[in-house]
Amino acid sequence: METLMASPESCVMFALAVVVVLVVSFYKADFFRPSVLYFFVQMVMLGVAYLKLVPAMTDFKLTTWLVWGGGLMAFIGGSVLTEMVWTSKGGARMPQTFKLHGEYNWTTHFFASFLAFAYFMIGVIGIVSVVGSLIIFADRPSLWLSGIDSPVLKFSDFFMSGAMVVGLFSVSSFKSLNPVRWVRYASRFMVVFTMVLSFMAFPNRGINMLCLGMFLLLFNYLHGRFTWKTLSFVVVFIVIFFVVVASLKGQYGDDSAEDLMKNKMVQKIALLPYMYVANNYWNLDYALNQPVDASEHEWTYGMDAFYGITQMFRVGDGLRSSFGWDSPFNESSVKVKSLNTIPFLWDAYKDFGLLGIFFEPFFFGILFTWMYRRMAVAKTPLGILVTCVFLMWIVFWNFTTGYKQSMYWVWMGFFALVCTLSSGKGILPMKSAPAQIVDQKKDTDDSVAGQGE
Repeated sequence: METLMASPESCVMFALAVVVVLVVSFYKADFFRPSVLYFFVQMVMLGVAYLKLVPAMTDFKLTTWLVWGGGLMAFIGGSVLTEMVWTSKGGARMPQTFKLHGEYNWTTHFFASFLAFAYFMIGVIGIVSVVGSLIIFADRPSLWLSGIDSPVLKFSDFFMSGAMVVGLFSVSSFKSLNPVRWVRYASRFMVVFTMVLSFMAFPNRGINMLCLGMFLLLFNYLHGRFTWKTLSFVVVFIVIFFVVVASLKGQYGDDSAEDLMKNKMVQKIALLPYMYVANNYWNLDYALNQPVDASEHEWTYGMDAFYGITQMFRVGDGLRSSFGWDSPFNESSVKVKSLNTIPFLWDAYKDFGLLGIFFEPFFFGILFTWMYRRMAVAKTPLGILVTCVFLMWIVFWNFTTGYKQSMYWVWMGFFALVCTLSSGKGILPMKSAPAQIVDQKKDTDDSVAGQGE
């Protein structure tokens, strides 16, 4: 409490985050609306960073405030503009749970989802071939989880796609979309199995949080909206999970997670999660205000913004090397070399200059909100899956720039493939009735009440 009161910036940001939660709860609105989620995440993350638990986190310079605040306002501005246009055009309101507005073959969807599962399993089998077992069962898991030179990382494109599999099976797990009972039950088993297997194969915080995040987002839209109490429980679970994985990776030295809990080493437990949040902000401030004698970063003139796509064709690394650009971790523009991630606003800046700080968040505010609204009139689960990925980008933008990772574009490809195969008659005979075709106007009228619009 003393640390909190010593930081007025943190107090203000946490207060704003609490206000957001109270307003959403009072109006029973959707916490995961893009503008709300972006604002909430930024308030909480920067509020945590400004606690200044380590000396590296210093006050933002004016330039940094303008960049951070400009990106925030640009994203919210694009989102609000899209909401206004959608409403003025008579677009459908967001229902409590979604329905498909057309035929969809869930039997085909279930079996086609195993194409994505097979892609994921290539990575799992690759890990076993290198380690001799799943990493969780290895004698020293930290040997395989730490560093960028771990031999299992050559299979990373595959085993990092567990969330893609979780997403495909999750959308067929809920009665609101899928009327085929056996497919729902089998899909639920595959969701749990994939999440557990992903953790045992490669217990990485980011990968496993993506799996959990994908399921929670779909649960929120296809089963029932989360309350603030549920979200609080999820946050506590994430913190505990972070500590456990950090122990597996040896980031607490010789102390196991159990020893840390028994000894009540609160400061030691809290410091590592804090640095993973704060370093993104102190690095951003340092990158935007580097000392005069520091070498300037390489401008990419917008070309590196397409790294996620060029990497899929195995030419991205070659382009970066030939032009001398940084990797996604921006090693040449960091304050502390061992903590070298910078949020997406830095990528927007070095790719497009000052224009990128405002144009890129504004564009994504429009795109994400339009996709979010389109979920209300979904004809296949494709729009719902893609929107959930975009919402996870908002959360993880403090740590990495989503569109610059090739794995997300692979996911989009599998989502499109499975949903296209399952549309209409599909490739397998329809054994049971498709999801009911819902009259859009009637559905809109029925969903007006209780939406918090």
